[in-house]
This record gives sequence, C-alpha cells and structure tokens, in this order.
Amino acid sequence: MALFQNTPFKLMEQGLDAVWYKQKVISHNISNSDTPNYKAKNVDFGLVLAEEQCKCAYHSADQEKEVKRPVSLRVVTTTDPDTNFTLDENNVNVETEAMKLVDAQYQYSALIDHMNNEFDMISAVLQK
Repeated sequence: MALFQNTPFKLMEQGLDAVWYKQKVISHNISNSDTPNYKAKNVDFGLVLAEEQCKCAYHSADQEKEVKRPVSLRVVTTTDPDTNFTLDENNVNVETEAMKLVDAQYQYSALIDHMNNEFDMISAVLQK
C-alpha cells in the first residue's frame, strides 16, 4: 500500500476539498446577497460507503480473500426555492452565511492541523 493512498489520508484530502467547496459556495451566497431572485445554496457532505453503506470490508461467499470497499465523501449542494427574506425574493441572510463561513474555516483548520500531525509523525519516523 502506498504511503498516502490509505483511507484516512484520502478522507482528509476529500474533506479539505469539500470544505473548500463549501467556503466557495458560502462566499458566492454572500456576494449575491443583493441580487434579485437569488436563492442561497447549501452544501452538505458526509461519509458514504460504496455498495449499500456497509462496513469497509466483507467476506464474499465465492472468494476467500477480504474485499475492501472504498470509503468516500459525498458533497451535496441544495437550494431552497421557497423562502424569501427580502421583497426582491432573495433569501440570503448575510449573518447566517457569515456564521456558516466561520464554521467552515474552523473545519478546514482542523483538517489541516490533523494532516500536519500525520506528516510530523511520518517525518519523525523517517528521521530515525
């Protein structure tokens, strides 16, 4: 197995991509807060296991070896077309979007810290 091809590292990488995308969408919402008829977009992401969301490994009746199922992060972007906060039918609440952006920045920072800790451990092992 390659050093950076393991499941935890891939999930951290996908998590960073997902949080970056979430920050991009939130920034886009804030920049369109004065655009008539604009509807805010929401980004949700979570772990998704391939093939019926089972555990990462299973034993097949036809095979003796263990089969690994890929773990991935699914990112879903949604829009609520029914809400309106202003008379021009725009539903962006700048304060709410700003709080979402702060939350996403904390998530991104936590993932970066975790990834840096992984690199520090690898570096410490390689230096010995």
